[in-house]
Amino acid sequence: MLSYTEHDNAQAVEIVLKGRVSTEEFDGIAGKLEAFMARHGKIRVLEVIEDFEGMDAIAFWHDVKFSLRHLHDFSRLAIVTNPDVHHLWSSLVAPFITCEVEHFPPDEVDAARDWLMWPEGAADA
Repeated sequence: MLSYTEHDNAQAVEIVLKGRVSTEEFDGIAGKLEAFMARHGKIRVLEVIEDFEGMDAIAFWHDVKFSLRHLHDFSRLAIVTNPDVHHLWSSLVAPFITCEVEHFPPDEVDAARDWLMWPEGAADA
């Protein structure tokens, strides 16, 4: 299951992944995300991974193609997940990502959101 929330004023979206993700779910969220990018240019993304069981093979392929197509469309990416979970997307795409990426444990969603929304170029507090 995927949930998706837009924050237009911050040029940011939050995506929560739970359970198994179908191709239809992925494609629906990808379409919303591309429309958001068309409105805002570079965006920030908070990805929260909770009890993720994987995705359909076609959804995975669509995810890889989407990620490669939009490598330069993100300014920040915050990933919240259990440190023991090795997310395949990260291992495939992370070497090519040019934006700031930070990882946070599951109990630090608020810290991830704060980091994501922190003004770019501002000194760390």
